[in-house]
Amino acid sequence: MKPVISALPALPCLVALAVSGCTTTPSRLDRATQAVPAPPTTTLDPDERLAHIERRLDKVIAALDQALGPAEPDPASTYAVPVDPQDPIEGPRDARVTIVEAYEFLCPYCYMVNPLVEQIRAKYPNDVRVVSKYLVIHGAPAMTAGTYACAAARQGRFTEMKTALWNHLWKTDGGQPQAQPDQVASLDAVAASLGLDRDKLARDREECQQWFASSQRELGAIGIHATPSFLVNGRPLRERSLAAFDRLVSEELARANHSQVAAADYYDREIVAKGLKEVKSRFAD
Repeated sequence: MKPVISALPALPCLVALAVSGCTTTPSRLDRATQAVPAPPTTTLDPDERLAHIERRLDKVIAALDQALGPAEPDPASTYAVPVDPQDPIEGPRDARVTIVEAYEFLCPYCYMVNPLVEQIRAKYPNDVRVVSKYLVIHGAPAMTAGTYACAAARQGRFTEMKTALWNHLWKTDGGQPQAQPDQVASLDAVAASLGLDRDKLARDREECQQWFASSQRELGAIGIHATPSFLVNGRPLRERSLAAFDRLVSEELARANHSQVAAADYYDREIVAKGLKEVKSRFAD
């Protein structure tokens, strides 16, 4: 039995997490700023001096960006995340609201938030579709699980495999979810229990590596490097509660219903074509 939740802490799994202890070694920011050349001792005319200052400022901004880590998507903006042909889709393909979900099967917060996603799908069966993007956080076992989900999608059994993976790779101990990464070794049996063609499954799993690459590329461009992450018609969801999710979905559904664009074309024409293609630097104008 998976836990049903109304709200979750904003504690994502990160693609890359660096933790530094106390040390006398200069930080990346220290080293980068130390590398900025001092102004020349010769006298410069005003234009040359301004150009020199701008070059130094660009170096400082680049160092700050590197030290602070990637910028995150702005919840007040709409981002253009295309639906890749390899992305598994749950719900009507002509739904007016597209939820892009970035996750992986060994992320505990992804496991915990899955019931919330299912509640949204149940409330809006004709108006919401969920597009899966896969970000590998927990190494080879998570990648293996992802290939089974992707391959099952090619046989029209993604939802069944997704449910089976959540049930197979997790257990609840003392009310807390516990991952079972060793269980990926028995996923052939899980696939067989769903009636999947074994030979086709093996071939498709090889090709599914491309799904991971496209997911990381498309999401990374807009500053998403953690799981779970959600975009509702391109708008980032910050608060992982049913109320917040439902509010954002209803807002986007109302907007889409007032549009003159056909439902089947709405996401591509109004979100992908008009949304931001990348996340802005913290220091952008």
